[in-house]
Amino acid sequence: MFAQPKLTICVPSRNRQRYFQETIRSLLMNLRTDIEYVFADNSDDPSIMRAFMAEIEGDPRVKFLPPAEQVLPMVGNWERCMEVATGEFICVIGDDDYVDPDVVDLIEKIQADVPTVEAIAWSRLTYNWPDFRPRKCVIAVPMGAFYHQVPRNALYGSFFHWSHAASKPNCLFSVYHGAVSRKTMEKIRTKFNGRYFEHPVVDFENTCKLLVTATTFVHVERPFSVMGVCAASNSGRVHTASRMTEMHAQFMSEIGRNIDNDAYMKDFPFPVFLGNTAAIGMCQQWFKYTYGYKAPAGWQENFARACALSCSSSSGKENFDLFVAGYRAAVEAWDGGAHLSAFQPRYQTPTDVLYFGMVDKILYLDEDIAGVGTPSELFQIVKQIIVPLEQVEKLVKENERKSA
Repeated sequence: MFAQPKLTICVPSRNRQRYFQETIRSLLMNLRTDIEYVFADNSDDPSIMRAFMAEIEGDPRVKFLPPAEQVLPMVGNWERCMEVATGEFICVIGDDDYVDPDVVDLIEKIQADVPTVEAIAWSRLTYNWPDFRPRKCVIAVPMGAFYHQVPRNALYGSFFHWSHAASKPNCLFSVYHGAVSRKTMEKIRTKFNGRYFEHPVVDFENTCKLLVTATTFVHVERPFSVMGVCAASNSGRVHTASRMTEMHAQFMSEIGRNIDNDAYMKDFPFPVFLGNTAAIGMCQQWFKYTYGYKAPAGWQENFARACALSCSSSSGKENFDLFVAGYRAAVEAWDGGAHLSAFQPRYQTPTDVLYFGMVDKILYLDEDIAGVGTPSELFQIVKQIIVPLEQVEKLVKENERKSA
């Protein structure tokens, strides 16, 4: 290996070898040597990736972790990635995703301006792989060109208060599709039970811990990664009630217990199979219960509204009705139904009318643009449209300009 890499990109995977292989190919096309890759295969059949990695393992930037003797839960696969990562910063992506290795240049630019930076969040694109196209979609591309520091208190309040009026909290800070300093990850391990990751909802667990451990956060408007959605991915199943039930059974089997029955869920009756909103709420509930943190007053009504918005994103009326029934039962059982008035789901009839163009600094593109077939190919096209990396600058407010 070369000198300590500036960044380690970790890619944990399970039984999605076709996407995993494509993601590995895409990352390694970039030949820079100040980066490290940790590829962790947690599949039932180790021979597929073993054969694929036979030549790639000769690349000094690559660490390949084959399957353990027994299948690991997701949290265990992420944990072993962190244990071998040596980069100054760490980023984790899914096996059907992509991150631009040149984000290293962004990290160095931010460090020069904000030497104490511990966590960097950037905008992300979303891409449906060709095998998962329930309906035609557009790609939303943020066209911003600035980065700025964000106060920790503001992030904590927004994240745990669910005040963004969306089905997810408005916080991108995580080791997942972001960059967190190795020193901060070590602080997390020391502070929280001697582990980097504990809860099965690993990405948002990391957000919880970051917001009470790190002090310096920088947000970047420009996208640097792509969150892929394939037919086999969890995010590809969350809008379909029948597949959510299937995913729930598999998820609990790998964990070894039904986490819906864990002690911290006693006063939070939202089973994880209801989807992302319930899963994030569960993770926050675990964190607050386990480590004694509290959410700002009034978060319950905001969470009930987020549950309604989650239902509204369902694909089709049948799925909408099933999710509404599930969430309504949970909200009715929660605090004696005190937050039921905030749960007002509205069905949104799907439309084939799509908009392509610019709205409020967001450019909407056809996801089939230039015939792209992978997240990496999409990013290479988008990269020609958005501001060049070297032109990404610190956001300077008007009053700061006048006083300069």
